Amino acid sequence: MFEILLILHILAVCCWLGGAMYERFFIVGGVKRAKGTELEIPMIKLMLGTAAFFLTSVVVIFVTGLIMTLMNGYGILDWSWVGVKQYIFLLILLIFFLIIGPRMGRIGMQVKAAQDKGTGVDDATRVLIRRIVIIFDIMHVGVLINIILAVTKRF
Repeated sequence: MFEILLILHILAVCCWLGGAMYERFFIVGGVKRAKGTELEIPMIKLMLGTAAFFLTSVVVIFVTGLIMTLMNGYGILDWSWVGVKQYIFLLILLIFFLIIGPRMGRIGMQVKAAQDKGTGVDDATRVLIRRIVIIFDIMHVGVLINIILAVTKRF
């Protein structure tokens, strides 16, 4: 049972990290290249649409990680390599739900309003996009730290 959970956990982490790299290098790059063109709004919508993919990975990581933690007798949010991973994961979740999620919702409304008016997005929307991309990058560093902790099992 543990091995199956571990495989699911690793696959979800690979999806998250692989999706993050694809999003960062191709989708965000596409949004930047499409600035001021008719492709800008569809590229922004594509970027906003990736949230469901990442949230699915997060749910799988959370559930499998929690079960494996309990199976191995580790504590929840204790001071060990597993606990540090949990703190980082919790911080990532809080950042997403308290900062990124609301900003993505605001960007979505601004993009819809621009599309309804038949205009392109304004600079305020582009600033919000740049800011969430920076926050995404910081979150992905947390994912990398968690991977390092998992591989080395050192603290």
